[in-house]
Formats: sequence, structure tokens, C-alpha cells
Amino acid sequence: MPYTTPDFLAADIRSERLHESLARTLLRLSLAGLSGFLLCVPWLSANLYWVGWLAWVPLLFALRDVRPLSALLLGWFAGTLCFAGGSYWLAEFMVNLKQISPLLSTVLASLFWCYLGLVIGLGCMIYRWLAARLCDWELLLFPSVMVSVMAAYPMLFKTHFADGQTSFLPALQAIEFTGAPGLDAMMMLFSMLVFHLLAPQKHFQARFSRAISCLAWALLIGWLGYGYTSLHQWDRRMQQWDTRQIGLVQPNDAITLGIPKPAIGFSREYPPELASTERLIAAGAQWVAWPEARYKGYFDNYSVRARYAQTVAEQGVPLIFHDVERRWQDAQRVSFNTVAMLDGQGELAAQYRKMLRMPFGEYLPEPWSWPLLKPVTDWVFGEFLRPLGAGDEHVIFDMGGMRVVPKVCYEAAFPGFVAEAVNTDGAGKMLLFLSQDNWFGETSQPFQHANMSILRGVENRVPMAHLINNGPSVVTAPNGRRLANSAAFNRAELLAAVPFDEAAGGSFYSRHPQLFLNMTQGLAAMLIGLALWRGRPAVRRRARRYSRKTRPTGN
Repeated sequence: MPYTTPDFLAADIRSERLHESLARTLLRLSLAGLSGFLLCVPWLSANLYWVGWLAWVPLLFALRDVRPLSALLLGWFAGTLCFAGGSYWLAEFMVNLKQISPLLSTVLASLFWCYLGLVIGLGCMIYRWLAARLCDWELLLFPSVMVSVMAAYPMLFKTHFADGQTSFLPALQAIEFTGAPGLDAMMMLFSMLVFHLLAPQKHFQARFSRAISCLAWALLIGWLGYGYTSLHQWDRRMQQWDTRQIGLVQPNDAITLGIPKPAIGFSREYPPELASTERLIAAGAQWVAWPEARYKGYFDNYSVRARYAQTVAEQGVPLIFHDVERRWQDAQRVSFNTVAMLDGQGELAAQYRKMLRMPFGEYLPEPWSWPLLKPVTDWVFGEFLRPLGAGDEHVIFDMGGMRVVPKVCYEAAFPGFVAEAVNTDGAGKMLLFLSQDNWFGETSQPFQHANMSILRGVENRVPMAHLINNGPSVVTAPNGRRLANSAAFNRAELLAAVPFDEAAGGSFYSRHPQLFLNMTQGLAAMLIGLALWRGRPAVRRRARRYSRKTRPTGN
């Protein structure tokens, strides 16, 4: 007579299995949460850059042997914590923006963090689906899939984990070939290698898997080896160059939705920045720049233009500054975020109109601009939303042989766009980013913004200056080494000696900014195709094995 498990024993077994399942779920969530925290640490403190190289390991343990849907949820949880920690300042930004309560701003920011976190979840889901079918390729699956998904996912700001690596200069050097996504991939690859050292897989005993492992280590060692060599070669190379003295004015203006009044003791025609400019020129500056401003009145008022021209002509040193420019186009008044350059005679020699506008700050993207949704966006963004026109071309300011490429604020977050501005003719160029980050309060946001710009300079192998209204402003050499810094959240006047050679500048990435991403996405597509091709026979084999096991046998 067949033995049957008593009801009380069956209940105990079910309860024990439930507890084991809950314990495994909590462990996986804890590991995913730990990765989410570790991923944002280098964004908050660049000196902890090494954490980013290990940050994915707990998440990889959490994903081990889970189904794609579970991987999506675990990755989403990790990603939401990562972006919440890295952009915690978003809640304060909305308080400054709309004067709403901290609670409501936190709720709105949380919705945005959940949206951003989904990019990690989607990458994890695709990775686990592929890993179940292509276990031999697992080392290359995670970096190729995650980089591809992050590149394709729509974000307000293009985020790279490489942004937290500005203190690890050897790791930055090879982005002159790949851009920041290449360093993202190397960090993910290192985490995969550590994961497999800590949790070796049986299939990695196969000859093909060992070959993939050797290739992965070779890529990583080659990346860092090139970095150490290139860093010191650039240091030696720049010792032979001339230097240019540039002056940066950091006024630390207070935030305001309306047109700000002139500072006490100054006027619209003679702002504090002009006084700072005169002091910097007296100290030896060969050209001077001011940061992004709310309003200066240069394009609106003749008296302002006349005084600027007079002061600059008296000093004989070019000046770069930002202002709102209003023009009539097609019978409509259109405003532009414009960077102006006055030559040594005080004449308006060139101007650059910001090309990439910030969604919800400078324009409403669809569908949010549709009549049905516009009242909602008006309520959320209020007066902060200032519709602006977009410029249609990159511009170069000629500063006595140094060719300055100006960009405004938000544009620093887009590697391909900046590389397009440097283009194939990078010799003698320098990047200049002008921004106003006081909206984010005394948080880590301005530091993160400056770190993005440092990567843009290394990607294109040109000197770079990021002038932030409230600091910290920074000037770097083509290898990312800092030449000058200012303190954050203070007024400052910064004089920087920039190594410069009219024949140097530009990189492989400047000429081919999409190549690495196209290759990575091509590899991911090839692996997905291979998984689909392998998957059907594998399903049939599993079905046959299951059928043989369950087939009744005769006596």
C-alpha cells in the first residue's frame, strides 16, 4: 500500500518551504539594495571611486539562477536606490523650483527615481534571459547588455557610472577611444570577473568559457595598462607646451525666477563680474569668462552693451559671458540661451546659442506640451519653465589661436554631442562649459556636473574649463589632471595656467563618437539572435527529457 504523508507533516513541509523562500527573497533584495547603494557612492564622493568597480557584485549574486521577471524586479529595486542616492538633490531642486512642501517634492522625485531605476531592471532581465541560454558567454553578456540598454533608454540626463571615476585617472585615459560607455563596460566586466571568482560556475571549466574569461581579463588589463602609460605620456608631452592664462569669475548669484536686481553698489551696466574681470586681467588673464546667468541685459539694453564694450576695450582682453537673447523669428518673439564673445576691442565677435535644451525647464517635450497635459506641467513647473529656442550650429570662439568651444550647462551630460562639437578638427581647441547650479542647493550636484565635464575633456583630448556660478569650477588638462579648482558655494576669481598647443587636440572618439556604442549594441543583438537560435532546440530537448522521466513503465 503506497505511503502518504500525514496532513500535519505536509503542512510543516509547506511552512518550512515558505520560510525558506521568504528568506531567499529577503537575501536577494538585501544584495540588490546593497548594490544600489554602492553604485551611487562614487557619484557622491569621487575619492571612493574603487567602490564602483565592485558595486555590481552583490546584485550579480542576487540574480544568480533567477527567472527574467525576478531579475527585472531585483534590478529595478537596485536601480531605484542607486538613482535616489545619486540624485537625492532632486527633491531640494523642486522645493527651490516651485516652493512646494518637502514631502510632495520627495514623492515626485521618487516617481522619477523609479523611472530611472527601470533601466537597470531591464538590463538585468535581458541579461538573465540570455545567461540561461548562453552560459558560455556570461562574462560578456552583462556589460554588453547593460551598456546597450542604458544608451537606448530615454533619460533627461545621460548617466554614466564612469562619472564617479575622475579621481582614478588611469581608468579614464582609454575613453578617448570609446567615450564614457567604455569605462562603464570595464567596471561591469570587472564585477563579473570578481563574481565568477567568488562563485565559480561548472560551465566555466569548458575550453570556450575559459577562452572568454582570458579575453575578459586581457581587455581589463589592457585598458588599465594603456591608462597608466598614456597618463604619464601626456604629462611629459604637456611640459613642452606653452601656457595660456585664463580667468574665471564665479559670482555665486542667488537663485531667482524673476529678473534679478543689480547687486548693491553695482548697476546693470557695471555688474560685480566686470570688477572681477578687471582684477583677473591685472593678474595676467589673457581672456576671461563668466558663468551662465539668469539675466544680464546685454542684448536688451544699449547702455549695457556700450559699457561692456568700453570696459573690455580699455583692458584689451576678450570676454566670454552668457545672457538671454531675444529675437524675432517668423513673427514671433523667441528667446535663446546665448554665449557671447567680445573681442579685445569690445565688439561682439561671435555668439553661440544653446542647442540642447533642458526638457521641462527650457521646453516641453511631447506629449507634455499637448493641451490636455499642459495644465499639469504648468502647475508642476510654474515660472521655472521658460520656453527657449534652440541653436542650430556649434560655434568656435577664436581667442588668439586657442579655439574655445562653448557649451551651456545641460549639454555637458551628452558625450556624443560634445564630441560632435570638437569633431575631426580638434587641434587647438578647448572646451568651456558655463552653468548655473544654485537651483540644487548646497548638495553634491555641482560636483557631479563638474565630473561629467572632466570626462568630456579626456574623451576629446582637449583642455576643459567648467565654470559653475556657485562652484566648484574646475580646469583640467587633456588627460583629466586638474589644473585649478575653486571652492563650492562661494564667490571666487580663478586664474588658471592651461597647457596649450595649437597642433594638439581631438581624439578617435571625437571622430567616431558612436562607434563603440554601435559595436556594443551589435554584440548584444548578435547574442540575442544566438540565444533565440539555441533556445528552441534546448526547449525541445528539455521536453523530451521530461517526457521520458514521466512516461509510465510496464512490469
